[in-house]
Amino acid sequence: VGELNEQQKEYANKMVNDLDVIDQMVDKLLDLGRIESGSVLQVEKIAPMDLFDEVMKVLQPLATQRKVQIMRELTIAQSLEIEADKALLQQALYNLLDNAIKYLLPDRPARIDIYAESKPGEAIIHVRDNGRGIEEADYAKVFQLFRRARNVDDVPGDGFGLPYIQSIIQRQGGRIWFESVPDKGTTFSFSLP
Repeated sequence: VGELNEQQKEYANKMVNDLDVIDQMVDKLLDLGRIESGSVLQVEKIAPMDLFDEVMKVLQPLATQRKVQIMRELTIAQSLEIEADKALLQQALYNLLDNAIKYLLPDRPARIDIYAESKPGEAIIHVRDNGRGIEEADYAKVFQLFRRARNVDDVPGDGFGLPYIQSIIQRQGGRIWFESVPDKGTTFSFSLP
């Protein structure tokens, strides 16, 4: 046997990286299975302001690196309280913001707005970006597992994030939807009772 040549080293590194990707995918699928199987939620009262702050602590370095301006229009959110599983809701909000950052266009100043509103019987959280948007022909794919829009081939992803977020929101009795204009941006919104 002996030393590996450069091509063999390259193949070995690719196999290790591919195994890491498969391991992450299995973890994601197990998480999704736990959510959809009706595992017990850890429901507590949550102030959206606190939730936004905690998620932003994690995402701020990425936002700064990508020169993204994240604006919080939280006048209403300051007085809002919702009952939800905080860890799952943090994950959903994190994924929405991470997607908004990932799919921004490099040729314009990047901006993401987070805002909340209260309607009878529900609180609604919105995440709006000025990114690439989603073409109408891809609307049906958005919440399908392992499906991605056509205009995102240059961005790494596995088509898992939005179905995962949808499961989190629906598991807590909420709903999720979006509005999008290609090359203008997308607003993802979710409501919780």
